[in-house]
Amino acid sequence: MRPEEAVDHARAELARRRAEGAYAEDMDAYRVVPAERPSTELLLEWAVIEPDLDLVVSTRRLGAPISWLKRALVHLLRQYTGQLASQQTRLNVHLMGRVAELDERLADLQHRVVDLEDEARRR
Repeated sequence: MRPEEAVDHARAELARRRAEGAYAEDMDAYRVVPAERPSTELLLEWAVIEPDLDLVVSTRRLGAPISWLKRALVHLLRQYTGQLASQQTRLNVHLMGRVAELDERLADLQHRVVDLEDEARRR
């Protein structure tokens, strides 16, 4: 079989097996229901990148020297990583501002639709 035929062959085999009853599991059981939608304020808080040096550790048996080495590397690279973090934070905050604007515009449009529907019912 040539590589070009592999996808078509795999799809045909999948269809054949499904017709025979394979893969009959209910996939809805695997669906992940998202938690409550985070507020815009919380998303703005998450948008700001604040690296925590205390999280640079090693859990290995001889973790102390490895942690010291990691912290030394973080210290040596702090200017570079600081610039990256500040650029990414700036982008995140600007994007969250746009998302907040779009949220407000959407809410305004939804209110207008409700008002127009109410007006149409009155007529």
